[in-house]
Amino acid sequence: MYSISFVLLLTILGIGPVSLDSKGDHAIYISVVEINHNQGDEMATIKVKVFTNDMEDALKNAFNKNISLMDASACNQNKTDVERYFMKHFSYSVNDKLLDLRLTTCESNGDAIWFHFQIDCPSQWKEVSITADYLMELFPTQSNVVSIHHGDQKRFLRITKSESKGVVTF
Repeated sequence: MYSISFVLLLTILGIGPVSLDSKGDHAIYISVVEINHNQGDEMATIKVKVFTNDMEDALKNAFNKNISLMDASACNQNKTDVERYFMKHFSYSVNDKLLDLRLTTCESNGDAIWFHFQIDCPSQWKEVSITADYLMELFPTQSNVVSIHHGDQKRFLRITKSESKGVVTF
């Protein structure tokens, strides 16, 4: 039913058996964060991929209104609320300097959505600190897997409710 590599990935991430019910709901709560920075640049990109319905639920919980993210135009119309939500639940600092996220675009991807952010940052990175507790207020088993590419170096973090902050050095 599942490929061996998929089961191995879930095991590495510490996520138990996966099952989908007949309604098509997902049984795991996971997101992917991809951070890309070319060494020497003063700008980096951050992409966050989450299940669309989970994000809509989180935005409804945060702002007490229904916010549709079913397509890129709906997401872009709600850009301010998305940015406000992530400013509260996702912080990124480089060399002890807290950086501001700017949402540039949204991209639908099946039952998920990619949020594309940019940050202005130092050109050289020594230490990166990330807090990523988004969606955890609704889904306590949420895991946010972070991949940081700084020049030719890569670092990985797994953020959970019990460890909502991670630090890496370069």
